[in-house]
Amino acid sequence: MSLKIRKIQPQDRPKLEEILNAQQHFRPAEIQVALELIQVALNHPDEEEYIIQCAEKGEGDISGYICYGKAPLTDAVYDLYWIVVHPREWNQGTGSSLLRWAEEDLLRRQARVLFIETSSLPAYERPRMFYRKHGFQEQAKFLDYYRVGDHKIIFVKRFQPVPESS
Repeated sequence: MSLKIRKIQPQDRPKLEEILNAQQHFRPAEIQVALELIQVALNHPDEEEYIIQCAEKGEGDISGYICYGKAPLTDAVYDLYWIVVHPREWNQGTGSSLLRWAEEDLLRRQARVLFIETSSLPAYERPRMFYRKHGFQEQAKFLDYYRVGDHKIIFVKRFQPVPESS
């Protein structure tokens, strides 16, 4: 069955909540934040603060989503807030398809950089490996950021070369 990437629709919310709850590594507060961003995107479909695209395998069969947006007060810098795939769909190319779609969209928008923030906990090793596999490089680590022993790791992918300083 082919995968279709499309803009979020109101009827997708329950399925996206199910996909978020299926993740073993998300804490309840993380799921709540993700649901809040989904609601913002649904309430303001013409704004681009949170761009959400869903991966649909069949009519209404959502297997994952990606949420990204322009970082405020920046010149063509974007943040990837969420990329979530149902665990039963892992290793089937859904996450890669979502990321590829977003990167192509960002190139159309003339983005310079895409940042991803994640946790250092062992439960987040799978996402970190995914980012590295797709050409993201670790840019920074903030020790004990989320809580003691849980560091914030920032990954980056550049779409345009950094100009040399004179």
